[in-house]
Amino acid sequence: MVAKVPSPAQSSLAEALADVDTDDAESDLVRRSSPEANGGTVAREAKLARLLTEHFRMVWRALRRLGVPEHAVDDSAQEVFLIASRKLDAIEAGQERRFLYGVALRVAANARRALAARHETPLGELVEETASSAPSPETLLDRKRARALLDEALERLPDDLRTAFVLFELEGCSGPEVAELCAIPLGTAASRLRRAREAFQAAVSDIGRRLRGGGDP
Repeated sequence: MVAKVPSPAQSSLAEALADVDTDDAESDLVRRSSPEANGGTVAREAKLARLLTEHFRMVWRALRRLGVPEHAVDDSAQEVFLIASRKLDAIEAGQERRFLYGVALRVAANARRALAARHETPLGELVEETASSAPSPETLLDRKRARALLDEALERLPDDLRTAFVLFELEGCSGPEVAELCAIPLGTAASRLRRAREAFQAAVSDIGRRLRGGGDP
């Protein structure tokens, strides 16, 4: 079996997580002096390592689709996992993905607000992907174009519709999960999903007309 090599972003994040709480000298001394606490620390570190290994790509992808610009995604992903490290005991077994999505939603919302305050725009940024095999230049170009079109279409959706669409259509969350993550009734979630699909399809159609030369640039 070939060992998975962590990405540079994952490696730097792992180093940052290893430094969490090191400023609290007293609690660190207590942990070191207690075998039981020491065992608990090892278990927490193992749990955190599993979160990072199993869910980093999902968190990175969700943040990007939720409007965090490419240059800020690594920092935002680090923020998500730092928050998770501080609330590790509150994460129930089997609910890790849902918890991380909830944190990612808040982090992405803050990043979008900061972006708007700086009057920047992430449109046209392309997500680069490291593949195990080397695709042809034509394949890479097609992928970049597809991601650019997806980014542009998503950018045209209001934040509430975009969030519901990304969670349900792109991240595979169920309707009840969307409702819970967005803190809205299930009926409201269904309504947002319907309107989000309509808005997304309208955006795609508009982009298609523009690319065919039938609309304004």
